[in-house]
Amino acid sequence: MTSSRQPFSSPSLLAVIGTAALVLSSSNSTANAQGQPYDYTSEHVVARASAISKDFQSIGGFLAQQNGADRQNARALYQLGAYCQSFATLQLNTVLTEAIIQGATVTGTSESGATISGILHSDAFPGDATIEVMYLIPSDGITKICSVSGNPTPQYDQCFVTTGEITLPDGSTLGYTGYDLDNDTANGLSMQSMSSSISGAATQGYPRIGTFAAYYGTNKYADQFIQAAFDKVDTSLPNGNAEFTKFTQFGTNKFIDVATLTMSSWMHIIIKMQDAVEVCKSLPDGGKKVSEVPIWDNAVATYRGMGGAAGGTMGQLYHLANQYCAKFGTCQDGPGGTQGMAKANVKTYTHFNAGKRDLLDGKCDLAESSLDQAAVAMLIPLVQGLLYHAYELDLFKEQREVVQGEAAAFLHSVLPLVHSCSQGNAVMIYNQIKVGNGKMASFEAIKSSIEGQYECLGITCEDIGGVRDLSDPTTYQQSGFPCGAFNPGDTGGVGGGGDVIPDPAPIPVPSAPTSPGRQPTPWPTQDEVPTSTPTDPPSSVYQLIEYDDATEDGVTYALAIGLPLLSVLAVAFVVFRTYMKKKDSGKEFDSGETDGASPDDETQDDLKVENLQGEML
Repeated sequence: MTSSRQPFSSPSLLAVIGTAALVLSSSNSTANAQGQPYDYTSEHVVARASAISKDFQSIGGFLAQQNGADRQNARALYQLGAYCQSFATLQLNTVLTEAIIQGATVTGTSESGATISGILHSDAFPGDATIEVMYLIPSDGITKICSVSGNPTPQYDQCFVTTGEITLPDGSTLGYTGYDLDNDTANGLSMQSMSSSISGAATQGYPRIGTFAAYYGTNKYADQFIQAAFDKVDTSLPNGNAEFTKFTQFGTNKFIDVATLTMSSWMHIIIKMQDAVEVCKSLPDGGKKVSEVPIWDNAVATYRGMGGAAGGTMGQLYHLANQYCAKFGTCQDGPGGTQGMAKANVKTYTHFNAGKRDLLDGKCDLAESSLDQAAVAMLIPLVQGLLYHAYELDLFKEQREVVQGEAAAFLHSVLPLVHSCSQGNAVMIYNQIKVGNGKMASFEAIKSSIEGQYECLGITCEDIGGVRDLSDPTTYQQSGFPCGAFNPGDTGGVGGGGDVIPDPAPIPVPSAPTSPGRQPTPWPTQDEVPTSTPTDPPSSVYQLIEYDDATEDGVTYALAIGLPLLSVLAVAFVVFRTYMKKKDSGKEFDSGETDGASPDDETQDDLKVENLQGEML
């Protein structure tokens, strides 16, 4: 028997409302390790969402080996999954007589006789002859879970016995036969399903998704980029293409490793939160208050991963934010704000918790506002990643393909949003750092182009910070200061310190203009996204830096136009004087009124004039 291997669907309405036996999260006031009022670490949530970080870690591990066999292992794991939502499809001996809702806890046994715990992966109804049971992570760790599907080295020890019984919460049992561990074990969530499961309806209904889908011309843009990188072929999208034929496996492997997080996981989290809001809106008036919000919990758990308080390599986007806050001085602790939790994570969790509280209270619109603000906070490490790797390429002269691949992954993660704010600046950034152009990147051009869009994107100079000199975290690298914080006395060099901002004095940078109760600027819907193509060259040099609300620098334009014009006029004047001198000399020679100058002397004068013209030019 072969499993249908369908991607995990959102919980049914019955499962959303739930009962005490289906607790997927706790809404009590007991603080967890982060000091947050909600717990997103129940075993159900971890199995459904956090465990994706093990897939992410494993894909990166295979890609790091830089060989063809492990590259194929990484691709299989990307497409099929291995650890997250691993479930068994069991053929029952008799059809069901009563419904069993998704999330109900069941137990079975392994070949060795050990007790295996699981939950119903999907609702089962009277008359069904099969059930899907999702394995919960065993007490000895995720590496011991039944993992078969895309795992190059399948783990069978914690799988159900091929013929046996499943015990339900009420103590009753269901017999099954013919469980084929290789063909009947699948994963409900994989990195590819994150990348490619955006529906057309979602594209139309969710403005954040619509911005990306309209720009790239497909709602499966992330998967198309990643598959093209695996194949080492160029993408063929309407906008923002990547020419992976210009990379070897070093560049494409790094792009895949980063893009699975910054493109796939990032958008998946937003989609799941929006799904939770839509479920809230679908409930009848007077019945919107619920005891659980599992879809929202799963989104948060995906963001956090399984890295614990420190994040670690299985920390997902939570870990990414902590990585880049150390580079930009936007962490909570340490000299120059380079240690501890990212302030971006504090903001993101604040909105996660506010949204959950509003969903539990049935306040759908307020929850959607929290979603918008969480999405903006999640954007901060993506912008920091783009800037940092642009700095590496340009000023550190670290131009290996792995750095170019990483920079390109961050580029394609933010490009549609920048384009929705300013087409000209999107063109500038894209041309600077697209695949194959990384060695030509100008950090200052990229920095200037994206900083002009901060208000439109809903972020501030203070959110992003500046490139810290890690040898002295109280200073910035040369040209790496935050926008608005330039120190005219800068004498630092690359790697040797820069603009000194003493710690713990606050960084004197202005925030984007705010007003009381200001909400992040909504990203355009699909209908509002401009249709220009960033791959087309600009019609004039001034379009390369086209700030929508910037004032023109008259002095710069005057110098740029005036100096060449003055040079041309000077050359013309010298040529004219030479002509008149030769004309007068000719008249004197013809009349015999020479001063003793010979034709050879005149030739020497001509050469001097020509040399002078050459110096002028």
